[in-house]
Amino acid sequence: MTFFASSPTRRRILSAVSLWIGCTICTVSMQPMLLASTVTSTPEAYRSIRQYLNAGHANDAISLLQKQLSLDSGDAAAHHLLCRVYLQEERWTEAEQECEQSVQLEPNNSNYHLWLGRAYGGAAAHASLGSAYVLARKVHAEFDTAIRLDPRNISALSDLGEFDVDVPRLIGGGLDHAEQIASQLAPLDAVRWHELQAKIAYKKSDFPGAEQEWKQAIQSSSHPAEQWMGLAAFYAQRKNFSAMQQAIASGAASNSSQGSSLVQGASLLIQNHQNLHQAQQMLRQYLASSQQSEDAPAFQVHVQLGNLLASQGDRAGAQREFAAASALASMYAPAQQALRG
Repeated sequence: MTFFASSPTRRRILSAVSLWIGCTICTVSMQPMLLASTVTSTPEAYRSIRQYLNAGHANDAISLLQKQLSLDSGDAAAHHLLCRVYLQEERWTEAEQECEQSVQLEPNNSNYHLWLGRAYGGAAAHASLGSAYVLARKVHAEFDTAIRLDPRNISALSDLGEFDVDVPRLIGGGLDHAEQIASQLAPLDAVRWHELQAKIAYKKSDFPGAEQEWKQAIQSSSHPAEQWMGLAAFYAQRKNFSAMQQAIASGAASNSSQGSSLVQGASLLIQNHQNLHQAQQMLRQYLASSQQSEDAPAFQVHVQLGNLLASQGDRAGAQREFAAASALASMYAPAQQALRG
């Protein structure tokens, strides 16, 4: 994922597609989706899986999901959730296969199509240029299908709008399409609408307008930590690092739950070589909190912290973080590579 300001899976996926087609994506945060809406069997097992997914315990989640599928290979929810764990681990091909299976089993499930689109985006990151082009068109088609099945699917609207901002018309994108999506999003979610408007304005080089839209998103949100980090990312793109750090500090201060926005802020600091001590503190706060989420899997954050420690000469500390990541997600390649040194 690495992919954007921190490691949220969605941002990595959309960035991978955009990278292949020569575009630059603005940083946003994924609105967490409720797994409960897709769980249809064995509630006790799925409660544990949901906890493991949010806590970044990939090994445990995969074990339970594979057990469930051994009992019922036609369990669409299990295939769907396994796809999402594989996306966390950046196992793009396997994620694609599992999400395809869930859609085949439940073709009218809007969220399943949304996540299949995200899986295709991840697969594009490691495809040839020609294959990436085909996959990018599939991303757009799946997002579009998700919205057709549920016109009020805010996550699908937000993803498709962002995608349209950053990909050319040849693949189905374009600012005119993004603006149409924005008009659909506006009555449903003011925060996501302002975020999309900020991206559209930035693409048009209307930088004052983009800044104002991010500020409007902050004002519209009851929990604005993510939007503060979006504003911080805007300032980073404009090379206004003092404003970036102020926005990160404001976001961290508003983030009483110590959630994934801490990782977003830390990632911006690391990527822009600013206040690395603060970045380390934010990553540690997130790992110590009880509010970890699917957006920023703990094993990814352990690797990120390990890389930061290694860059500062703390090899022993880095190895501890890499080992912690491997214990949670033994198939997460960056952790294994880091452990091998």
